[in-house]
Amino acid sequence: MFFRYCTNAMTQMSRGFAKGLFVIGLLLIGFGVLVYVLKEIFAAIAAAIFVVAGLGCCYNAIKLFFVGRKMRNMDVDFEQDGGYRKNVRIHTKDTSEQ
Repeated sequence: MFFRYCTNAMTQMSRGFAKGLFVIGLLLIGFGVLVYVLKEIFAAIAAAIFVVAGLGCCYNAIKLFFVGRKMRNMDVDFEQDGGYRKNVRIHTKDTSEQ
């Protein structure tokens, strides 16, 4: 008596997975050959990506420096005024009267 542990659906699913995996493998091989043949173009693309990322980092760093400088100047102005702010009132509950 022959027992079959694998159903037809499992066979179809494994074949579909194998086909997809084979296509992905072929695509990776093709991409690897393209990179090998056109390495100068891909190197230029990678260099451009690094330059753009570096410029973005520098831009954000400069913004942070200016914001920090502005905040430091605001703290100096606040200390020179004696802590007074225009149109600011602090309400406290006086508990000594009870």
